[in-house]
Amino acid sequence: MEPVTLSEWRLVGPGLAALIVALHLRFRMSRRRMREFLHDWLALSLSVGTLDRTLREAAAAAAPLEKDLIEAVVASDLLHADETSWPQGAELLWLWVFSSATVTLFVVGKRGPEVLDRILPGFTGWLMSDGWQAYRHFPRRLRCWAHLTRKARSPDARTVRLAEKVGQ
Repeated sequence: MEPVTLSEWRLVGPGLAALIVALHLRFRMSRRRMREFLHDWLALSLSVGTLDRTLREAAAAAAPLEKDLIEAVVASDLLHADETSWPQGAELLWLWVFSSATVTLFVVGKRGPEVLDRILPGFTGWLMSDGWQAYRHFPRRLRCWAHLTRKARSPDARTVRLAEKVGQ
């Protein structure tokens, strides 16, 4: 795919571009479904190519911000991290969220330490997360109170075995 060159001239303005991005990323509509939606609800007739171009231009315009967001996340003193399943067609991906007092970063990717290694190299602050093992290599890690409470209310078999040994 050829790189997108941004210019000040385009068919779609910033408000409509933001709606197109939201329809695609937040509401997960295909380009054809977006085209149908825009036609039926807003009486706009845009080609699939125009929608695709708008999405690629928005991605190119936002790309420099990604570096700044990652730097802000890595520089934070306290960072909350979590992930949830994000089916993408037949592929199961994960929506990761990294949130500090000043910035929130969303990343869609595989569920594994690779995302953490890509986003958080050099992170030295406190990481608040659940007990998933991919987070355990961070030396300054806090466990999420909601996850600890849930685990205490319905412990798994491993937790029960460990607790039984304490009384012996």
